[in-house]
Amino acid sequence: MTLYTILMSLLLSSNQSSSGSQGTYTISNEYLTAVITAVQTDSRAGSLLELVDIQTGIDFAEGGQYGSVHCGDFVPLDGSVFFSSASCATFISTGMMDYSSGMKLPVSISTTYRLTGRALEITYQITATGNAELSFPLEADFGLKPYLDNHIRFRNQTVFEDRWNVLDGIHNLIRVSGDQIVFLCSPTCELDATFIFPNPSKAILALSAEDYPNNEYLSLRFFDTTKPFFTAGPDLHSILGPGNYSTYYVQMSLDSNFIPVYFSTHPQMYERSASVILDEIPLLHPLQGDMWDYSETSSGSEYISAWIIRLLEDHPALKVNIVVLGDGILEQNCDSMWFEPGWEHSWSHWHCTWRISTEAPEDYKQWMINIQNDVYQWADRVNLGFHGYHHTPSPDSAWDPFHEFITLEFEEHQERMDMIYSDFSSIGLDPQKTMYTIRPPGNSASLSALWAMIDHGVKFYSNGVRWSQWMGGQWFWDMYLSKYDTPGGRMWGTNTCWWGDYAQQMPYIYLSTVMDRGKHALLGGHPCGMWGFGNPIAYNRIDSVYASLENDYSHFGWLFPVEYAEFMEESYALRVDSIRNDDNSASIFFTGATSTGQTLVARLPSYVLVQHVLIDGVETVWEDYGDNRIFFDADNLAGGSHEAVISWYPLGIDYSTSSNLNLCTVNPSGRLIKVTVEGLQIGEDFQLQLFDMAGRMVMAQRCTGTGDATEVLLLMPVSAGEGVYFLQLQNGNSTTTSKVLVIDM
Repeated sequence: MTLYTILMSLLLSSNQSSSGSQGTYTISNEYLTAVITAVQTDSRAGSLLELVDIQTGIDFAEGGQYGSVHCGDFVPLDGSVFFSSASCATFISTGMMDYSSGMKLPVSISTTYRLTGRALEITYQITATGNAELSFPLEADFGLKPYLDNHIRFRNQTVFEDRWNVLDGIHNLIRVSGDQIVFLCSPTCELDATFIFPNPSKAILALSAEDYPNNEYLSLRFFDTTKPFFTAGPDLHSILGPGNYSTYYVQMSLDSNFIPVYFSTHPQMYERSASVILDEIPLLHPLQGDMWDYSETSSGSEYISAWIIRLLEDHPALKVNIVVLGDGILEQNCDSMWFEPGWEHSWSHWHCTWRISTEAPEDYKQWMINIQNDVYQWADRVNLGFHGYHHTPSPDSAWDPFHEFITLEFEEHQERMDMIYSDFSSIGLDPQKTMYTIRPPGNSASLSALWAMIDHGVKFYSNGVRWSQWMGGQWFWDMYLSKYDTPGGRMWGTNTCWWGDYAQQMPYIYLSTVMDRGKHALLGGHPCGMWGFGNPIAYNRIDSVYASLENDYSHFGWLFPVEYAEFMEESYALRVDSIRNDDNSASIFFTGATSTGQTLVARLPSYVLVQHVLIDGVETVWEDYGDNRIFFDADNLAGGSHEAVISWYPLGIDYSTSSNLNLCTVNPSGRLIKVTVEGLQIGEDFQLQLFDMAGRMVMAQRCTGTGDATEVLLLMPVSAGEGVYFLQLQNGNSTTTSKVLVIDM
């Protein structure tokens, strides 16, 4: 939808009015009042000047910039506010400007603020109206002044290892990806706050203490920037082509009983996942034997490929990405700057995979083609990717013989990618498959290399190793998700969190921390080094690590890197419209189509019993993953608007016990209910009463205690239907209550 269409639609269907000072607009409901500014003041146009909880008087927007959008010094131009109701209004700005320089950025902003109960829903639409180079993060800020010097907690769908930080002004920038729930609390603030960012592909979060002690800001980064990993040039960033638009949804709830519903960070109802990118084909270097040797089975004579096949056999769900490059050929002339005759002006030709296409035997090239085409029994779980040229002298410096993507050379890197594309075609491989995934040399890519990768169809790349970096007062042992756009496409990346080489094996905590936090882990390694150059102990080590991932972590799954990228890409196209709660249900409304294993998650109170999990009114597959986290299948939905709702039996029943007795039932039970009462004395009288959800007594039975564990069988009346019932034990002046789900078995 174009900006013009949005404006015309709003003008035709909305009223524009103001209250208070010029350029400010007020929305309210019985719980909250918010004041929007349409013009640049001390706060950016489009931000909330006030967000007041009526009952307590707390202003959550105090300190300014609440909900505001900026890209470095670029801020929205003065705009207009359109009302769709007394509690919902939309701010629209047609562009952004750096007021200090007068420069403009062709990005339009639409921000819809909606008050729903004791919560604020915000929907952003970001649209490029021309070529927009985003040299700084394009983000929305949320001031956290009521919670300064107290705790902020980042969490996602797991029960382990939430990230805790203190808003004390002494931490550096904290960047968090994969966490979708942010919880804030303070003994000096009467209300806790929960932010929910329900789409994992759009939940790149940042926490800045730059304005401390006046404020700290939680930011949602629509488009991020990253310092290049050991490369020259500016920060990695996106450039948006005209018409590029994206939507983002945020909810900030002050309801202590708020139940978040959101999309999982993994496909296929996984709670955590991992990918593997292994160097390298050719599998043997010249000093280690015949570089063109290979195995087709796990008992083959060439141990590197044989052990990879054995690993696939030992782990039937494992998927492996192997990169194709000329390391084994080029190592012998690594120090040579001499060009190939006839190709004097193309460094990209005489240092490239071209040597595989011209020097590899036909059977070796056919072996790679067979892997690509899934000819072998194991080949459907191996994807071929690429690495660049690697271990070749730089065309600019004979003193840099290793990583050719570290320079900033836009034309040169485009040519190099062109040549790789041509090389794979000459080998007989399909470059549109082999160029989906890249681990750049040294995990390093300058901006020119990054953009060239995107232009050539790369969907996933390793964006570095970051375990040695410091972030937010601790070593960074987490997932570093990234996304970059150009007019040529979009690419996803994440860091390699564990390296498997035998000689440089990484501490397992680098991997286990990512798993504990429920993230996606990218594993890497050189097969020669990983296998200890033929040492069986090395195989056992890798086998045990992979087995640990599969056995020690619940609901774990292996993915190809490109599968993870495709999942995130589909997530990115989904539009979350609203998250709503009522007394006995929680819903998420969204728009789009699903086909890559999309999953929804709900966090329920511990004292409820799920009744239905529905998508568009139809029951869907769901499972309780513990801690009352309900995961449910949201895949295979056609394009359009959808409602997913999870409902439970009504709340408000007091399940607490007022005696020392323990009342136990089997859930679910048939019509013959087995009841166990612990703590009775022999001969002690008691009465069991069964009530339905309306509080009507269904049956009663007097009983006598038989000792420490008294067992009683209750036969449900024929007239009583299936459902949840409340079982009450009366013993003298004490009462004990439990609940039981009765179904016809």
